Amino acid sequence: MQNGVLSILTSALLGLSGAATASHCVLPVPDGGDMQPSPPSLIGTILSVAPDKVLVRVTGTKHPHPVAVSPATELFTVYGGGIEIGDLHPGQHTLIWFKACTVPKQGTPVAAVLQVCSLAPEPCPR
Repeated sequence: MQNGVLSILTSALLGLSGAATASHCVLPVPDGGDMQPSPPSLIGTILSVAPDKVLVRVTGTKHPHPVAVSPATELFTVYGGGIEIGDLHPGQHTLIWFKACTVPKQGTPVAAVLQVCSLAPEPCPR
């Protein structure tokens, strides 16, 4: 009887760990990594840049989206080279991952990672 209960508990725990893994947020790293990153939270084109915020037109929408850029935000190109906030300009295509890969219910989302496809306004490679 105890083996049956242990087997059921083990199966339940394995099922829960699989569900947690499926929703796990994997942020990209500058020069690639061992794990495939989660899909970007936002893909679009930069409309304007301020010291702590970018305004992005999301691909396929009309309304711009503000995104906060904090000192902890990692900035780099899709090819891995690190950049500074001053390297961001309107017209650049961008991929952005929010903290925990989710959009907050309130307030401006904070970018955990912001990648540009090129320092020039070129589309992202496919």
